[in-house]
Amino acid sequence: MEGYVTGIHRSPLRGHSVEFAEHRPYNEGENIKNLDWKLLAKTEKKYIKEYVEETNLKCHLFLDVSKSMYYPENHAKLKFSVLAASSLLYTMQKQRDAFRISIYDDEIVRWESEIRSTRTHLNVIISQLEHYWSKNNPTTNSKQLFSYQHFIKGIKKRNVVVFISDLLFPNGSDAYNEFWNTLSYLHYLKCEVVVLHVNDAQSELELDVNLGDQPLKFVDIETNEVVKLTPEEIASEYQNTEKARRKKIREKCLELGISFVDCNVSQPIENVLNAFYTKRNSRS
Repeated sequence: MEGYVTGIHRSPLRGHSVEFAEHRPYNEGENIKNLDWKLLAKTEKKYIKEYVEETNLKCHLFLDVSKSMYYPENHAKLKFSVLAASSLLYTMQKQRDAFRISIYDDEIVRWESEIRSTRTHLNVIISQLEHYWSKNNPTTNSKQLFSYQHFIKGIKKRNVVVFISDLLFPNGSDAYNEFWNTLSYLHYLKCEVVVLHVNDAQSELELDVNLGDQPLKFVDIETNEVVKLTPEEIASEYQNTEKARRKKIREKCLELGISFVDCNVSQPIENVLNAFYTKRNSRS
């Protein structure tokens, strides 16, 4: 058992419980307490009985609230992320699993909770997330400078780690490499890692701004950099570049054995959650 509370999850580990898993041949020198004595009496062959182990989970959820997450104007990406985080943590609490959340942007860790499993703990987190949903000024309980290395300090082997982000990294920063180095380390720890890639496919992938062939002024939300151009002139090249970027993200996740869930904010959130739980169940 990886934790100190027996939970309700089917674990890939073999341990002791009431549910039989399989027999395996006995190896000389092993403890004989797990021998199937009845099978030995019938076949005169030694087999070990293995059982499905049930264990509790510890979930670490990281929510990106950088300026790019406030796109488009209705803050659809941020609201979608808040709702997804709340739903996942609610499920964790119902299953009596321990969970925590870290809310961060490109500069600092804005707020982070302890890791607990109580309803009160969930209510505190939901109250904090409501600030982002209603566009209020959220409180900050951490002055820790943003660093992916800071996140992984409390994560142990076989924990569940969920990243909710649009995966847009500042130009010229080391955040991109740090992110993938962090995921590589979590893979080394045998953690179950899930990346929820939040995006507005209509405008961010298809570049559908519904303004015809008029010249437009594009403003970078994070750096305020301004670019003037006609969407039709760059649409094809932009789409190819963006598709290549997303394909690379998927391939890197596949390479590391990480579950990747595409979260188009124009789609119902239950579709995303169904995809999340389908990927989790496939690991059982």
